Amino acid sequence: MATTRVKDIDFKSPAHVLQEIENMNVRGGSPFGRSAAWAYKLAIEQEELATYDALYDRICGLAEALHNYKPTMATIHNSSSIVKSFVEKNKDLPLEELKERTVKLCGNIIEKSFEAVEKLSVYGANLIPDGGTVMMHSYSSTLMGIYRQATLDGKKFTVICTESRPLRESRNAVKILQECGQHVIFISDASAWEFMPKADLIIMGADTLCTDGSVANKIGSAQIAQLALACKKPVYFASELYKLDTRTLYGRPVELERRTQWELVSEDDFPSFDNLEVINQFFDVTPARHITGIITEYGVLNPAQLLSRWDELLETLGE
Repeated sequence: MATTRVKDIDFKSPAHVLQEIENMNVRGGSPFGRSAAWAYKLAIEQEELATYDALYDRICGLAEALHNYKPTMATIHNSSSIVKSFVEKNKDLPLEELKERTVKLCGNIIEKSFEAVEKLSVYGANLIPDGGTVMMHSYSSTLMGIYRQATLDGKKFTVICTESRPLRESRNAVKILQECGQHVIFISDASAWEFMPKADLIIMGADTLCTDGSVANKIGSAQIAQLALACKKPVYFASELYKLDTRTLYGRPVELERRTQWELVSEDDFPSFDNLEVINQFFDVTPARHITGIITEYGVLNPAQLLSRWDELLETLGE
């Protein structure tokens, strides 16, 4: 049976999860959240963890390591927070039962994420007109699900794909779109203004949803959304609700990751680096007022509606 799923890496151990995240082989907010759940699940299944304290300390250690690698990813925080809270609430259970139930919770997080992305893929595909043109920026496994669903629906369309520097991860999207048999126009980030008038709509993925409806995503997303206002093009972000960072309700800003300067420059680019600051900003935040809608498993929501569905989501995880 045809599927829109973009498979996770076949993780072998918690250390393998961390290695793949560090090497940037995990791509997209949803896979990061599932990867965190995989790390906890594999630790419990593979390691001795003979006492409650050993179990709890291991979870806390993994949570810190995961956050340090990808601080912007709300899905990592949510997986860590949900698992840690579950273990704390059930500390009086027999240890083996607690382990078994925690592994089940991790499995639920992974499976519900896939189900959410599959469901929203249908809603996102409905937005793509047959014969139309979509503009995208950066790579998103959720967005790939939408394109695959639109292809399964029999639609033919064009995708204008910005390269998404400095790592140019949009190249991964081109491969999938080619497999779908869709037409791709691959452009430089700086060309977005020139090509945007050709698009019917813009759809981007998301790394973090904020409770005020704003969205953190790969650097350049906010700029494209701003340009879309001038071009009078609708802007959608595709995201499972699990990417909502409820800490933003209490004033905590999204921690926007910066990466090494050597992804931008080489040592021989300049005679000297004296008085030169090189900043590799990796994420930005698009204000809610620049967003037409957020494509979720609960439908295409107004940004202001996100928080109202959060408790419903937690219930589906058994939390």
